[in-house]
Amino acid sequence: MYKLRTAAPGVRVVSVETNEYKTNVIDVSMAVPLDENAAANTLLIRLMKRSSKQYADFTLLNRKLDELYGAYLGASVSKDGDAQILTLSICCLDDRFALDNESIAYSCAELLADLIFNPNETNGDFGEDKLNLEKRLLISEILEELDDKRSYALKQCTSYMCKDEPFGRSVRGTAEEVENVTMQDIYAAWKRILSTAVFQITVVSGNDVNKIVDLFAERFGRVKRQPRNISTLFIKECTEVRRYSELQPVNQGKLVIGYRAGTEYEDDNYYAIRVMTDIFGGGTYSKLFANVREKMSLAYYCSARFNNSKGVIMVQSGIDTDKEETVTAEIENQLNDVRNGNFDDEILESSKRSLVEALTFNSPNVISNWYSRQILSEKIVTPEDDKSGILAVTKEQVCEAARNVTKDTIFMLASDGTQEDENED
Repeated sequence: MYKLRTAAPGVRVVSVETNEYKTNVIDVSMAVPLDENAAANTLLIRLMKRSSKQYADFTLLNRKLDELYGAYLGASVSKDGDAQILTLSICCLDDRFALDNESIAYSCAELLADLIFNPNETNGDFGEDKLNLEKRLLISEILEELDDKRSYALKQCTSYMCKDEPFGRSVRGTAEEVENVTMQDIYAAWKRILSTAVFQITVVSGNDVNKIVDLFAERFGRVKRQPRNISTLFIKECTEVRRYSELQPVNQGKLVIGYRAGTEYEDDNYYAIRVMTDIFGGGTYSKLFANVREKMSLAYYCSARFNNSKGVIMVQSGIDTDKEETVTAEIENQLNDVRNGNFDDEILESSKRSLVEALTFNSPNVISNWYSRQILSEKIVTPEDDKSGILAVTKEQVCEAARNVTKDTIFMLASDGTQEDENED
């Protein structure tokens, strides 16, 4: 069971106290609007991970991590609705395995606080060489993503579908945006995040976390806080379907269809839509897998995923380019089957059982990720809450959820005829 405490305005600590694991995890997540500052924010979190004033280079920082029994430091950037989530995390040995009764977890929390509140900058300068290196690395990663055609097609469909919404932006910025980030942008991003970001410190540990709460309360007490109210624009339904396409040297076409799920906020009909999407295009029992892929052999893969933080369902499939219309029509036929209840109780139970089994956590990292993802949710949902919600879904609720789904955008990445080698799934 978790404990929830407030360390400062817009800063909460969610702790899960357990002795089940040999390691502890501390995640510091920061939520900001997904806007034109995405590239600067991404570069900032990468620079934060590199050093602080106290540990001014990789050698000193790595030596400190070694002293902390080989603790691992990580940084990530993700999207939650119309918000960008920046996370610094550390994984360390549990205190009961330490020598001389020292608190490894508290020392790791001190290190995270140092990286966030005392970064390696002087008069707003984080180091031109360090910034340029991170720019090159980030641009290289962004360009490499173009080789993953499945991921590329999904991002393109999302950007077209939500072109007038923050959700349509690249979560790390484009290569051009990264290149144009200045040192002044980095410094402004740091000051803005400290004062306006929504923070959640998630701790999975077998130790008392009160000292960690006090640590962050003291550090945030030095900052004038005016946390932003971050909201997400939900579009309940679409009245006009849009289609976009691109030609590239691919052997396998990538068809992505974006649907509006019929929701007006994150938790609106959440469990029914989740089960419905799984029956539509989740496991091997789903309509898309069993029929479009297996029975009809129309696709190399075909699946559907629900994003409740934005209220969209994305269907992805790998197909022969000349079968686009046939596959698109058949995907809609399968959705109509779900709307009309053309699936038996065994499929419903298989779906619910699969979703519940996925909630069996076997590491502190997975537990921490579960709670960290809820940074913008007022009500914390436990895995047990989630299981109960899934198991309570009825067939009629699934059908009703499917009837509220409307098609929004079709994106087709088609072959230009050259058929060069590509990263296929």
